[in-house]
Amino acid sequence: MKKTLLLLLFNVITLVPICAAHVDTTAIVRLKFPTLSIYTINHEEPTCDFVFPPPGAFGIGTTNKNKVHGRAVLKIQNDVLFDSGDYEKDVSGITIKIRGNTSAYYYSKKGYKIKLQKKADMLCRDDKRFNDKDWALISDGDLSLNTMIGLKVSQLMGLGWTPDYMFVNLIMNGEYRGIYMLIESVERNADCRLNVDKATGYVFERDAYWWNEDIYFTTPMNKEYTFKYPDSDDLTDEQLQYLQSYMEGFEQAIDNNTYADWIDVESFARWLLAHDILGTYDSGGSNIFLTKYDNTDTTKVRMATLWDFNSIMRTTDNWARVHYNYFYFNELFNDPYTLFTHSYKQIWRENANTVFEELNQYLNDFAESKTAMYIDISRNFDHYRWNYTDTTTVEDNIKAATAWFAQRYEWLNNNIDTLWENTSTIEKVRHDMHDGLIYDLNGRKMPSKQGLKPGIYIQNGRKIVVR
Repeated sequence: MKKTLLLLLFNVITLVPICAAHVDTTAIVRLKFPTLSIYTINHEEPTCDFVFPPPGAFGIGTTNKNKVHGRAVLKIQNDVLFDSGDYEKDVSGITIKIRGNTSAYYYSKKGYKIKLQKKADMLCRDDKRFNDKDWALISDGDLSLNTMIGLKVSQLMGLGWTPDYMFVNLIMNGEYRGIYMLIESVERNADCRLNVDKATGYVFERDAYWWNEDIYFTTPMNKEYTFKYPDSDDLTDEQLQYLQSYMEGFEQAIDNNTYADWIDVESFARWLLAHDILGTYDSGGSNIFLTKYDNTDTTKVRMATLWDFNSIMRTTDNWARVHYNYFYFNELFNDPYTLFTHSYKQIWRENANTVFEELNQYLNDFAESKTAMYIDISRNFDHYRWNYTDTTTVEDNIKAATAWFAQRYEWLNNNIDTLWENTSTIEKVRHDMHDGLIYDLNGRKMPSKQGLKPGIYIQNGRKIVVR
C-alpha cells in the first residue's frame, strides 16, 4: 500500500483529452517508418492517479497505474518486424501501463512501460543477447530530440551501457498517439544492460520520488534511495540493510578521503562530465542510477547510464546543477587528495575534442538521414493529434543543438582547468603502494610505464608524471 504521507490524490486522468484531434492512420502506416500498433483487450486504456509530495519533498507522483493486457506489433509498411502475439500470461503478449511522474501529469501525451510475457528484442537486432521483457515508450515531451542527443553523449562518454532505441509512430487501438522512442528500460540484464549479480547485485536510484515508493532508505547526508533491482517484492531485509550500510560507509569515507575504496571514481566522473557537457538544469530529476555488482566488499558502487534529458541544453554559462546540488559531487570536488577532481579533468582532456567532434558529425548526419525526413512528416500528424502549434523541424533542432554545443565547449574549456586541484598532495593518495608496480589515481594496476597515457601515476608511493 502507498504510504499515508501522500497528501493529495487526483481523480483518474484518462489518456485521451477531449480536445485531441483524430488522425487517419492509413497515411501513418504507408510511411517507410516503423509503426508500433498496440491492441489492448476490450480497448482498455492505461490510466493513473496523481499524488503530491509530503512537506520537504518535491515532484508529482503517479499511483494506481492499471496494467493493461494486449498485443504489440511492429511494422514498416507491410513488413512485420516484431509481433508479441495475443496476451497469454507468461507465454505471449504484453502488459502496458503509464510511466513517468511529473511529466505524466503535465503532458497529455503519456509515456508507457511495456512488459513482454516472453523475452524478445523489440528493436529487432537479430541477437538473442538483447532479449528482455522490459521496454519503454518515451514521448520526449516537445519532440526536441533531447533524449537522442543525451543518449549519444552518454555513449561517447563511455558510460558502460547506453540504452538503444528506435523512433516509432504509435497507434493504440486504432488511434494515432504520436512519435515515440521505443527504448530499452534501465534494468538488470547481465548480457546486454546493467550487469549485476542475479542473486546479490543491486541497481538502485537516488530518487526524487522516494516518498512515492513502498521501500526506500535514507542516509545521514539526507540522500534517499530506491531499488530498481531487486524488485521491492523480492528485496530482503538483509539486502536493504547491507546497501544502506554501504552507502553510509561511503559518505563517511568522503570525510576521511578514502572514498575511492567505496566507489568507482572514474564512473562518477564520467557521469558528471556528461551532464556538464549537456548543461542539464534539473538536478533532482536527472535520474541518478547506480549499481553494485554484489554484496561483497570486493566490488564498488558505480554510476550507471544517463537517463531523462528533458532539461538538457538549458545551462549555458554554469555547471550542470547536479555538479553542485543534490548529489555528492560538491563534496568530491573538495577532496584535498584530488582523486575525483583529477579524474574528472583527465577525462575531459582525453575526450573533449573527440566527443564534441563526433557529436557534431552525428547530429549533422542525422539531419540528412531518412529517419529525420520521416520524423518531420510524422511531426505534422503528431502536432495535429495533440493540437501543438510548433512548426520546428529536425533541421531546426540540429542547428540549435550544434550551435549550443559549440558555445558549451568554449565555456567548459575555459572553466574546467579552474577547478581546484592541489597536485602536490597526490603522492599521498596511494602511500601504501610500494610494490614497484605502477597505479593510476583510482588504484588500478598499469601493465608497465611504457605506453601510458599522459597523466599522473603512483609508483612506490611517489608521483610519476607522464607527459
